[in-house]
Amino acid sequence: MKIPISKPYFTDEEHRAMLRAFASGWVSQGPRVQEFEAEFAKLAGVKYAVAANSCTSAMHITLLALGVGPGDEVVVPSYTFVATANAVEYTGARPVFCDVLPGAFTIDPEDFARRVTASTRAVMPVHQFGLIADMDAVRAVAKKKGIFVIEDAACAAGARRGGIHAGAFGIAGCFSFHPRKIITTGEGGMLVTSDEQLAERARVLRSHGASVSDLERHRDGGFVLPAYDVLGFNYRMTDLQASVGLRQLDKLERVIDVRRRRAEYYTERLAGVPGVTPPAVPDDAFHPFQSYVITLDDALDRDAIGAAMEARGVATRQGTHAVHMTGYYRAKYGLSPDECPVARRLSEQTMALPLFPQLSRIEQNYVLQCLKDAIKNNRN
Repeated sequence: MKIPISKPYFTDEEHRAMLRAFASGWVSQGPRVQEFEAEFAKLAGVKYAVAANSCTSAMHITLLALGVGPGDEVVVPSYTFVATANAVEYTGARPVFCDVLPGAFTIDPEDFARRVTASTRAVMPVHQFGLIADMDAVRAVAKKKGIFVIEDAACAAGARRGGIHAGAFGIAGCFSFHPRKIITTGEGGMLVTSDEQLAERARVLRSHGASVSDLERHRDGGFVLPAYDVLGFNYRMTDLQASVGLRQLDKLERVIDVRRRRAEYYTERLAGVPGVTPPAVPDDAFHPFQSYVITLDDALDRDAIGAAMEARGVATRQGTHAVHMTGYYRAKYGLSPDECPVARRLSEQTMALPLFPQLSRIEQNYVLQCLKDAIKNNRN
């Protein structure tokens, strides 16, 4: 049996939607991107959404649109994908790493507060694996310190906490549509905000700094060239991607329901298994489970267990990085592994198990058996 770590969920609807986009003759950023933005803004409960070619790009232009640059600092949790810190680094600002909470994998508000300096302009809490961070605590610190809150919601489409959707807590939130995410456009991202000025500036930055989009020019006759008064980027999403995204949005509720049921089954079957801690979910959180990540006891060799499962056809992955320990950031900023000890431990002891809508009960039971066997053999 071969079980991948993840698998995107498509039906004929996405195929037909792409064919309609091809037939329309408009395949670059255009009317379908605009429709996708409008629908995603509704989902997030915000006024505006700005599509991009990745979540990383969305975070980058958000930071730039807010004026973050050289001499500034942005606090980011270390236990995250490297893109969170990279988006800050691209602006010339410095990412300042803080630790995370061991059970939830999300930003530790108290450690975040300790890392704020006179140079801090923003914090970027990460809704890791789909679980929204403790945003009440994060926003309280940010308000007291007078800094922006920008949510890295890459994994959190459909996630809510206290009834509020991811991306609606701060000045902006950024989502990913990578194939391992809950919904996908192949590659792609989305910035959401209720700040009109931020949304307008982000639209300009994503399209080479153009004052108007190609779609606006087309609708107005198309003759007059736009002004280019700022340095922009080619961060646009295509209508082909957006056509897929719209049909994926139609499936979001159903997909999340299946993922949550699969996650619940894992948690039930892992209760009491020595050496394994299932993910924690606060009572006020609606967790869509972009990934199902367990923590193994320090006495267990995570990599050896993963290799044993791989040998039996079950793919696993490290939860995610401790970015302060990666080569680039460690060397550039002279960081110690002890800078964020919880993130360091989680980077060494967390493991993602296969989770996707098509995962069958037979396959889940096989995953669980392979895990239990690998743990037993690792102890011997």
